[in-house]
Order: sequence, then C-alpha cells, then structure tokens
Amino acid sequence: MSPPHVVRLELDTFSGVDRAALATWFGAVVADLLLPLCPASVGELVSVARDYHPSDTTPWGPPGYARLLLSTGEFTPASWSAALADLPSFLRVQLVRLDSQGLPLVDGGWSAEVLLKDDPAFPHQITVTASRSLFGGWISLVTQQGWLSALKSGATLVRACGGWVTLDRSGVRTEHEAAVGVGLDESLFTAAELCRGPHWATLLGPRQVAALGGVREVRSTAPCFAVEDLGGGRILLQLTEHLDEVPPDAVRELTEFLAPVLH
Repeated sequence: MSPPHVVRLELDTFSGVDRAALATWFGAVVADLLLPLCPASVGELVSVARDYHPSDTTPWGPPGYARLLLSTGEFTPASWSAALADLPSFLRVQLVRLDSQGLPLVDGGWSAEVLLKDDPAFPHQITVTASRSLFGGWISLVTQQGWLSALKSGATLVRACGGWVTLDRSGVRTEHEAAVGVGLDESLFTAAELCRGPHWATLLGPRQVAALGGVREVRSTAPCFAVEDLGGGRILLQLTEHLDEVPPDAVRELTEFLAPVLH
C-alpha cells in the first residue's frame, strides 16, 4: 500500500460562527501552514487572481500561483470579509495551489476551504490539506505542532462538534468511513453524535465525550500519547508523538476506545 499522501485538517460544526473571527483564523492558517510552501503572499495571490484572464492553456489561473474561488463572486480580502459578515444561503471559499500549467495540483499541492451554509441543521466544514511530498517525506515536529495549534484554535472558535488532523488516503471520506461503507452525507449529519474515525489527532465534541463517560473518564482512559481538555466539553486526543509514525496497534486500540461513538 502506498503511504498516505495528504496532511488533512478538518473541523465540523453545527454552531453559528463569529464570521469576522473565522476570516482572521482562515487567513492565519493560510499564512502559517500553507504559504511557507508557496513563494507568494496572500495579497499577491489575490492580486494575481483578480487580474488573471483564463486561457485554453491555463484555464484555472497563472502558473505557480493559486486560484481563489468564492461562491458569491470575486475573491478579494474585502469580498471574503463581506461574504462572512452577510452569509448567503451557501458559501464556499477555496484557495488551491496550481502547477506549472495553471492546473490544480493534486499530488504536490495544497488547498484550504471553508464551506458554510446558513442552516443550523447543516454541518459547516473547514478543511485544510497539503501534500506530504511538499514536506520532503518528513514532517517536522514544529510543523506538526502548527497543525495541532490550528485545530485547537479553530475548534474553540467555531465550537466544533468534531475534527481531526491525519495523514490521509481516502479523500473527502475518512479511512474509517470508507472501510465501513458510510456515505459522506450520513457522516456529516451525525457528526455531533458520532466521531468520523480514529486519527492521529482526534477532536471529540461534547456529545461524543459525554457518550464516552465524560471529560474525566476520557482523560484518564484514552489510549493516547496526549489528551488535552479544550474546554466546553471538547477533548483533543493525540494518538502518537509523531504524525507520520502511527503503528496499526495504536490505531486499533483507539478504535476500540471510540467504538461507542463510531459508525
């Protein structure tokens, strides 16, 4: 089996969000996690995307830069902030790195995405991904801690019902969801009650923590390298010290521990 190729962070929430704060968090994630992998600033990316005219050879954007997509129109810092301040029925923002032909990079790229719907029954999703190959096959502890910090701050900001950081093979579904045959829609709509799988970093929301016996029980019994109480009934489980060193036995133990809140 080929090694996992994507570092993936995701947060799911049914809560209303502080849109100005979310815009700031999203910008910081792009700047801190992704732009070190890309030789351009956010301002330059926005400027180039605004002035770019697609062609037959580079339909998505200028080679070596990124495409910025906003479902409500042109992506600029002002339009992003305005869209969050006055949320339409559906909002999707993507920042996607492009290859030398101006096409979205898959194996060697990165992306950040915020997907929100003005519907309390619809789970909002915030996703950040980067190809493992960008890190030269070795992801430093400093980089790993950066992804953990982003997960923790984002979880508190959006009052997340769940989330994770992982090395991933499965695309939009988690490895657990793919293995047990659970569809994405079902997983999203049950995300408050059911964890979407065991991961290197697994964020448990309040309902999941309660189903596992409460904060004290989870903190004392979770088979993990580190267990952190984030407040508000949320707990972050870090399975092993290193993101790219997760033995199958460790995953199996965590799966057994999470069994009451897994599909």
